[in-house]
Amino acid sequence: MRVPDIELTEREIELLAQINFGHTRHDELNASLAPMAALSASLLDRGAIPEIRLLYFTDPERNPSGRGKSRQQIFEKNGTAEAEICAHPHFLKFLEYFIYGPDLPKTVIAKFKDVTSCSGYLTGGDVNDLAPEARRFVRSSRLNPHDAADEFHKLVLECDASPSSAESIYKSVRAVK
Repeated sequence: MRVPDIELTEREIELLAQINFGHTRHDELNASLAPMAALSASLLDRGAIPEIRLLYFTDPERNPSGRGKSRQQIFEKNGTAEAEICAHPHFLKFLEYFIYGPDLPKTVIAKFKDVTSCSGYLTGGDVNDLAPEARRFVRSSRLNPHDAADEFHKLVLECDASPSSAESIYKSVRAVK
């Protein structure tokens, strides 16, 4: 089981224990919706979600497949707004990211973050150097390129790269055959 990388209150830990992120059945998903909404509200109310992760959800520039819309705007365009978003089944993957960060091995995350240790952010050149490594990891680990592209996109954003650099990694990983 993954360990949260944000601080949670005791109540939030109890709510988290009721959420099944790896649900395989519809009833499991439905059982997770109320605790998901309560946990999301608590995290948002106390500002516990790192801003960079919130921007992944709210900023159109950080949604390469959104056609100029943020992930939040897509929910709203589809008729789901405000608190309803946090109780929507498709929000589960965003809550998981808010709590745990990118779903990649710690060694991969450390490698990317190590590159940023000198300058504090990933430059375009760094991204160009790391893209082949990301593709190689996806192939060697036999990951689904579509899913892995999203996780690398999140990681690059968390390394303070520009949205365009993160999109470059996203497209590069997604193109893996």
